[in-house]
Amino acid sequence: MEEEITLRELIEIVLKGKWIIAAITITAVIITGIFSFFIISPTYEARSTLMVSPLVQGNAPSRQDSAYDTLLSYLSQYPQMTLETYRVQVTNPHILNQVIDELNLNREEYSLNTLRNMINVEAIKDTNLIRISVKDKDPEMAARIANTLAPKYVDFLSATLQEQMGKSAAYIQNQMKEEEKNLETATEELKNFLAQPQNVAELQKDIDAKLELITQFKTKLIELDVEEKALKASLESARASLAKEPKYLELDKSILDDPVMAGLASGKTGDMSNAAGLTVKSQEINENYTLLSAKVADLEVALAGIASQKTALVSNIQKTQAELEQLQATLAKKQTEYNRLQQQYTIAQETYNTFLQKYQEARITTSSKIGDANIMIVSPAIVPDSPVAPKKMLNMAIAMVLGLMLGVFVVFFMDYWKNSAEPKSIKNLSQSH
Repeated sequence: MEEEITLRELIEIVLKGKWIIAAITITAVIITGIFSFFIISPTYEARSTLMVSPLVQGNAPSRQDSAYDTLLSYLSQYPQMTLETYRVQVTNPHILNQVIDELNLNREEYSLNTLRNMINVEAIKDTNLIRISVKDKDPEMAARIANTLAPKYVDFLSATLQEQMGKSAAYIQNQMKEEEKNLETATEELKNFLAQPQNVAELQKDIDAKLELITQFKTKLIELDVEEKALKASLESARASLAKEPKYLELDKSILDDPVMAGLASGKTGDMSNAAGLTVKSQEINENYTLLSAKVADLEVALAGIASQKTALVSNIQKTQAELEQLQATLAKKQTEYNRLQQQYTIAQETYNTFLQKYQEARITTSSKIGDANIMIVSPAIVPDSPVAPKKMLNMAIAMVLGLMLGVFVVFFMDYWKNSAEPKSIKNLSQSH
């Protein structure tokens, strides 16, 4: 059966070994104190604080923007940089190399890894501040490194962003030259098209003229229809009147009224008095009939003329309509080609203008110093008066706790070793007897 160990037994074991526990604890505290006060060199910390304005994208491109607009909007803007991006870039190897060269540090003592481990960069929560902490055994060196690192970081950030924006500006400039060639090509094609005979404007004028001419023909045709109806009515009236009028009129005339008959009578008798009472019947053409006949003939001629004019007008309308349709078909083809060339020219012009605008923006952005504009050193580092390490009292407190734990462990281990050896000794003694 396994024996149960009570709390009282544990306390008794601790009390029996209290001097051992105390000795181990005091030894640990003394050793830690010696190292903290006399052996370990003190470490000093210098701090500088930066205030940054994070670079974020402006208004997102609209969905209605073209692919060119979206691409160029991103190319002509600074890259998006958050506070965390700023913080990480502080310990960039390029900046650390510049600090080493600037301060003429010994690279064996201050290598890149060593210097990086000496630097702690912290983004202060809920602010746009970055704190740069530099730890070194020399307080003046810690302050010098911190005060050199901050401006080098600002210069590095400006140079990096300027280089990137310079590449974007060069890309935009090269593309702008290509778009300029495209614009010149589109302009030349549109110019040549407009210089061709029967261009869109001329065809439209011809079509308008044809439409006006057809309108005149139709108006004249309507006028002739009205006139024809009036002439037909007059002709019917004249024919009706002519039908009622006799062609000849029967007249009783004195023989003396007829020169011929009077001459014959005077030749036979020699005396005209005898012929005075004689009469003769004669027929004469009816003047009204003649006039009506002439009127009917004139009206018929006029109607024939109107019919001839109407026929000519209808023929002219059909001919002009055919010419109009041909012009409209030609205009449709020309208009389609013109619209294509005009759209091509418009797109080329808008694209070139967009590239030109973005190039100007990128060029201005490249010439500016983003580091100086967006980063400000609000608190330069000062030479620290007191070290931050080693923390002597904290080290001794930790040593005391660890000494107590080690002492308790040693006491329990010694008790276990002693108790586990007694049964074995008894067993060996009984076998010897």
